[in-house]
Amino acid sequence: MFAIENSILLIVMKRFYFIALSILSLFSCENNTKEEDQQTTSKYSFKIQNLTDNEYPDNPDIGYRTSNYNTSYFDTGVIEKTENAYDFKFYAVNGDSIVINNINLAEYIPTIPPQLKDDDYISYLALVNQEWNRNQVRFNPNEFKSNNNNFVRVDLARNCLNSYLWEIIVYAEEDGKQLPTTHGWFNFPKELYAQLFEEVNQVPFKEYSAPLEHWKDPESKVIDPSIIRTVIDSQQINFTDLSDAMYPLKKAREKKFKEIIYPSQFNTMRDLQNDSTLFATFSIPGFYNKKDPRTTELGRIYELIDIQLNRIVSLINQDTLHEVQLTFTDKNQNRTTQLIIGGLQLADFPTLAIEDANSGWKSSMGFSNHTFYETYSEHEQCKTDKNPYYAYLTDEKGKWLDSHKIGIDGPIFHFLDEERKTLNLWLLSFERHALVGHYAIAIK
Repeated sequence: MFAIENSILLIVMKRFYFIALSILSLFSCENNTKEEDQQTTSKYSFKIQNLTDNEYPDNPDIGYRTSNYNTSYFDTGVIEKTENAYDFKFYAVNGDSIVINNINLAEYIPTIPPQLKDDDYISYLALVNQEWNRNQVRFNPNEFKSNNNNFVRVDLARNCLNSYLWEIIVYAEEDGKQLPTTHGWFNFPKELYAQLFEEVNQVPFKEYSAPLEHWKDPESKVIDPSIIRTVIDSQQINFTDLSDAMYPLKKAREKKFKEIIYPSQFNTMRDLQNDSTLFATFSIPGFYNKKDPRTTELGRIYELIDIQLNRIVSLINQDTLHEVQLTFTDKNQNRTTQLIIGGLQLADFPTLAIEDANSGWKSSMGFSNHTFYETYSEHEQCKTDKNPYYAYLTDEKGKWLDSHKIGIDGPIFHFLDEERKTLNLWLLSFERHALVGHYAIAIK
């Protein structure tokens, strides 16, 4: 009897042992799954969209691209986290691949400079304008790898529509020029964007996600410029309004001329300075669309009545820089509009002839923005959280005006003479389709 009881006890103990082992194994598997899930979040896959000429008839690259331009090249892509950066891998339907290693993605993400964080309104405008302005970064041959030896340049663009819409443009050499040879559109991973946003801004993404994901007209409030800079001294300066001439149709302005819807014919920039001017808008996933005309309020800048040049100290990086304030009125003198462009280092502006104006120093409207187009080294050198640049429009009461509605995308600066006494300022239109103003400023 005792032996039978011992046998039963042994069987029960064995069963208990195996049950306990199974439970431990289950938890172990669960932990392994969690670890695997954590590992997979360091790798993000996405589909790449191609657009045919029928789907994108208003493509400004048509006529300015390689003869073997491919409208169905891309397939998929991957973003993979490395120890300190991210790798991008793009795959084509024919087996080609393009790899860009060790990209610092933080500089692609809208960032509030620390000195602006105490002002909720300027912080909001800074993020919105950084997101809703294009930033296209060029990678040269030593900065990417591809099994297609024809590729000489790859551009990654965070376009100006929402947080997630990105583009890749690939270039090849033909007739001694670097020309687009294919173009793809993809969605940046939402979870990665939110993670990066919180890392660079130290605030929850959900606080700003609504206007970054979907355009929402910001309120028009008074901007306090003392948050941005301190004025050292000011001077009224002489200027000449040169808008009664045509701008040089070269480079991007030549390619984008067809995106001007109305007026269909014009001879001067002054002809564009009215509220009837229409441009092709920019539509999802990122293409110019003449079927959806973009209205403007360019009549606001019909007459330039005053320019003031300020020497300032930036409160963002403490540098001594310059600010230009332009005051406009419309044809009937009913609306006063101010354009303030500051954080300017005049030494950065090149000396160019009028016909080469499109190669001048340029940037977008907003606060601490990256420029429209940069090399990767320039992109890395321009740290958003320390960038003193700003450009914004106000009414006569100092209330912020939406540059997108008015139809101004930013300035182009260059000097005309080697003595650097005549500073030329041009105004880029909505989506940089045209130049809509030109002013020669006498620097004392």
